[in-house]
Amino acid sequence: MLHKILITFIALAASIIAALTLNIFDTPTVEAEKTEGIAEISTNPSIVNLATVMKSFRASLSDKLLDAASFPLGHKESYSWTNLPPSMDEDRGGIRFGELSIDQLTRLYEVLSAFLSDDGYTKVSLITKDAETDLSNITPGFWASNPYYIALFGNPETDGSWGFQLDGHHLALNFLVHGDAIFIVPALIGTAPATIDGTVVLENERGKAFVLLNSLNESQKKKAIQKGRRGLQVGAGRSTDPFLNYDYSKFVGVGLKASEMNDTQKENLRNLIKTYVYNLETEFADIWMVDIDAGLDDTYFVWMGGTTPNDPIYYRVFNPAVWIEFNNESGLDHIHTITRSPNGNDYGIFALNHGPRTHLERYASAHHHKVVLELFDYHIAGPQDADNTETP
Repeated sequence: MLHKILITFIALAASIIAALTLNIFDTPTVEAEKTEGIAEISTNPSIVNLATVMKSFRASLSDKLLDAASFPLGHKESYSWTNLPPSMDEDRGGIRFGELSIDQLTRLYEVLSAFLSDDGYTKVSLITKDAETDLSNITPGFWASNPYYIALFGNPETDGSWGFQLDGHHLALNFLVHGDAIFIVPALIGTAPATIDGTVVLENERGKAFVLLNSLNESQKKKAIQKGRRGLQVGAGRSTDPFLNYDYSKFVGVGLKASEMNDTQKENLRNLIKTYVYNLETEFADIWMVDIDAGLDDTYFVWMGGTTPNDPIYYRVFNPAVWIEFNNESGLDHIHTITRSPNGNDYGIFALNHGPRTHLERYASAHHHKVVLELFDYHIAGPQDADNTETP
């Protein structure tokens, strides 16, 4: 009898271990596409112009390149982005800049110019055209020389819902046209070095944050300035985006609330937010700002790090319609920023929420299991990284 019980116990334990192993090591899965609700083709002249420049870019591609770049709306490739630099032989999905001719690249930059404001386009063009000399000096011959990829979703020739993704080192932008609506989130913009071709790429993102901080009184600073380790709380998902269905509620009440600011301070906060929102072309950014202004009093501002211009810093702006983070990753010459939409507009209506984090993602979030990629990356944040607690 005891022998049978022992055998049963061993079999049960083995089954549990096997089940846990499958849960831990299976990557998150999402459906291939979600095409319900595709919009009618817009007649808005600005949207028509966006479609026109995208059609021009698509027409410049060979059948082979167009096929490699094209995915259905809602495809999991949408979520497969990261700021990590691709290695020489890595396939990020879509087509690499190095595969495009000068004419094709010119047409792609025309697409970016149409979607982005002048400031936004300057940042993106500087980052993508930079030689990435710092990377090549770290491990010569290992990293791709053109570490940027383009993926296309849907078809502007036939539908009013379509988009594209620009994915690569220090840059990941997710665009969606849906009828008359335009989305640009998630958007990760980073830079190393901070100055490219004589231009400080993210100068206003840093400078306007100091304007806001320095306008606060001491009581307000005590609420805004939090203890903890600097680092982005929400970022890229590498293979699929673990922050797609993220719970932002834990950040409510953390930091200084805009309702506690005076009019000048609120305007400083708005100016900081606009630095990110107006990477998008002005007409579309104006529409986004309407939603942001509607919840301005419910916005929280958090600061970490030093308080002088020569200090590495982190800050966060959490508004019902926009999530913004800035972090000096290592010194002042390496910066990551992230812009997302906590009200469910990340990737637009075609996003496939893949539910709670998997065991793998929870496992990777534990401090003693993390693989730290300090040269170029941030970690996957977990609950233990709450801003008002010390981290080892």
